[in-house]
Amino acid sequence: MFDIAPHFQALLVFIEHRFYGKSIPFGGDKDIAYSNASTLGYLTSTQALADYATLIIDLKKNLTAVDAPVVVFGGSYGGMLASWFRLKYPHVAIGALASSAPILNFENITSPYSFNNIITQDF
Repeated sequence: MFDIAPHFQALLVFIEHRFYGKSIPFGGDKDIAYSNASTLGYLTSTQALADYATLIIDLKKNLTAVDAPVVVFGGSYGGMLASWFRLKYPHVAIGALASSAPILNFENITSPYSFNNIITQDF
């Protein structure tokens, strides 16, 4: 990303996931944010994707770059978010690169032991 972005005159934007870092909702008070199911209902991947879509759309408007293409990147959980983002918001991102994203690691799709088996073989 860092090497090729200048070639394409691309802007790299790193978005913080709500509830992490300084993005604590409810006035930044962790005690309130993590207090119950009502407030924790905003700590979902679906909400994160909606936050990202809103931010990207607004950022493109503010930078007068509405027609600029967007490619999302991520690794591990971030890779899952990148792939889900492309699926859910194809009008916002033209592509996604998901590195080390366990996209098939869901119940009844892969063995619950697949990760441990791979790590064991690697070791």
